[in-house]
Amino acid sequence: MVHLDGNGCPKSGYCVRDAVPDDVSPLLQLMRQLAIFEDYINDFAVTEAAVLKHGFGDERLFSAFVAEPCFVDAASNPPALVGMAITYVVPWTYSMRPRVVLKELYVDPKVRGFGIGTSLMKRVIQYAEEIDADQLNWTVMNGNLNAEHFYSALGGRFDSKWNNWVRPVEMSSDATD
Repeated sequence: MVHLDGNGCPKSGYCVRDAVPDDVSPLLQLMRQLAIFEDYINDFAVTEAAVLKHGFGDERLFSAFVAEPCFVDAASNPPALVGMAITYVVPWTYSMRPRVVLKELYVDPKVRGFGIGTSLMKRVIQYAEEIDADQLNWTVMNGNLNAEHFYSALGGRFDSKWNNWVRPVEMSSDATD
């Protein structure tokens, strides 16, 4: 449970909201931090233009939720984003209901322990409920026991029925134009 103050902000001092186009640059910074943490920064190809197009365009491919300090005068000192959750939707599955996939959850290490990750996850769960999803899925990097404990505490469970498989696909020359 997140305890709120009289203004509707968590007592931790951090608020979660839907991302807006003005968040593209700080959102990209968080994505880069995650790429460093998960050791794929050398393959990281996401740009501000791609985040703007795919996260906020007419044919959006993902939704983003962000965490920021609540008690900052945004006019004189815009708040820095300290966390993000990136999701996408599989429009329908065998249940004929959408499925939400949590692609990325990241909280800046300097502010971990304040409930920001929990607040982001609660917003993702709320989003899944809003679209009548049948399930919320995500993956956890092998060896990330902190993440496993975190997700377990939120009611998540390991899915022993499925394994992740990957097959690289070469980019066509048309895709680079």
